[in-house]
Amino acid sequence: MKSESLSYKVEVHAKDGRLLKRVQGPSESYVSQWNQLINILARTANATIVDTGGTGRGVTYTSYDLNAPESASLGQPSWGTVVGRGNTAVAIDDYALETPCGQGIGANQVLYRELQYTAPAVVGSTCSWTVKRVCVNQSGGSITIAEIGFYVIMHTAAAYRAMAFRDVLGPAVDVPDGGSITVTYEVKATV
Repeated sequence: MKSESLSYKVEVHAKDGRLLKRVQGPSESYVSQWNQLINILARTANATIVDTGGTGRGVTYTSYDLNAPESASLGQPSWGTVVGRGNTAVAIDDYALETPCGQGIGANQVLYRELQYTAPAVVGSTCSWTVKRVCVNQSGGSITIAEIGFYVIMHTAAAYRAMAFRDVLGPAVDVPDGGSITVTYEVKATV
């Protein structure tokens, strides 16, 4: 059986580290920007792609396309795994989370930790890799997280960002003050 899949796992931990909730499932949410970026990489071409602010940007093939680096991701909610509070169903033309949580300790903000990637691993006829991020809630109150996603850099002079995929959780999860949410995406191909 040949297949390609994207899946997610979300874990909510209390301040003391206890696991409070785990939600996982298949992701069915690659959005159009993902395919557009893959296309310009394959063709070494140019395209207009909508960024996370909703503006069409002229993107030229470069080595920065699809980039979401670990090394500069601490406190960075504009690339990598992101969390939010929106619950509108995913659509192919989504370009950003509906209601993203910003970086900080204010209401509905989280502290974005570094991205953690695994290298692609082959087991039998399957090759997979993961990207994980922890977000800590120090806002003073509980935050309900209903959506997750992944942003990548589109290389232009201003390094615009594009959303690669987005998922709406069912059910949403509550992250207590002092607690954290860990989001892991797994990309897998089987031949």
